[in-house]
Amino acid sequence: MFKSNSGHLYFGDCAQGDRIATAEEIAAWELARQPTYKQLRATEFNRKSPGEQFAMMHDDKVNGTDEWVKWQTGIKDRIPEP
Repeated sequence: MFKSNSGHLYFGDCAQGDRIATAEEIAAWELARQPTYKQLRATEFNRKSPGEQFAMMHDDKVNGTDEWVKWQTGIKDRIPEP
């Protein structure tokens, strides 16, 4: 599937005689392009390096805080498991 300069989505290959995609084909194509739950979570968790996360855990242990847990919980709240 590809998009023409005029903005229409086409199904097929230029050499094969394309046709404008149906609404169902467009919906399926758009759904397939969306990141998965695992990709979204991994992106968020990887915003902090393992070293930064270990430092947060260490600081929490030393200071009696729970910043690392709050950070993880925030991600899980924003990107709930399906």
